Amino acid sequence: MLHRKLWRDYFENMLVAIILALFVRSFIWTGYRVPTSSMAPTLLPGDFIFAYRLPYGIRFPLTQTKWMVSTPRRGEVVVFTFPEQPNVNYVKRVIGLPGDRVEIIRGQLSVNGKILEYKLYDSNELKKNGKISSLSISEDFELVDEVASEGTRLILRQKSAHAKSFGPLVIPPHEIFLMGDNRDVSDDSRYWGTVPLERVEGKVQMIWLSLDWSKKWADNRLPEVRRERLFTGIQ
Repeated sequence: MLHRKLWRDYFENMLVAIILALFVRSFIWTGYRVPTSSMAPTLLPGDFIFAYRLPYGIRFPLTQTKWMVSTPRRGEVVVFTFPEQPNVNYVKRVIGLPGDRVEIIRGQLSVNGKILEYKLYDSNELKKNGKISSLSISEDFELVDEVASEGTRLILRQKSAHAKSFGPLVIPPHEIFLMGDNRDVSDDSRYWGTVPLERVEGKVQMIWLSLDWSKKWADNRLPEVRRERLFTGIQ
């Protein structure tokens, strides 16, 4: 009888743990893996991230319907899906909100008529910044601080980016404009358009693990861990 009670207690505890885990994953926190370099230097291939789901609404289980949908802030890095690919997750930075006028003028981003300021990232700072020390940059690209009203973010762009332009585009109601931080490599809203607010899954807040598959050990079977990126926040 005691043996049966122990098994019943064990089963109930496991069931509660599974339900709690599913609840947290579905409504609060979700983990994702970054497969490409489109968000470099903020996110690198092999980064594993946590996204906070609550700020952008609650999705009803087994449906695409969301309750309490809200608008992200400019500059936030978000996870989202497309209506045509509901099971594929993407990560980009929010650049334009509903009603904003977005334009790229000779490589410089303009939001609502205000051209952002650009400052070349100090190469000495690159050596000090452990989070991006493992980033490999070709001679055709440069790291640049992009200064916006919501804050400064570090982007990667081609040195010939001044020749590129886009728009202007006025963002439709209930939609947002997204771009990658690796501006000239990213496939984003410049090419496939704006994203409905209900497709935003969560705000990226942390890199909890980072694996560099270009550097391996254990007879070339296991990736190196980028220790400098572990448990770092996202700006």
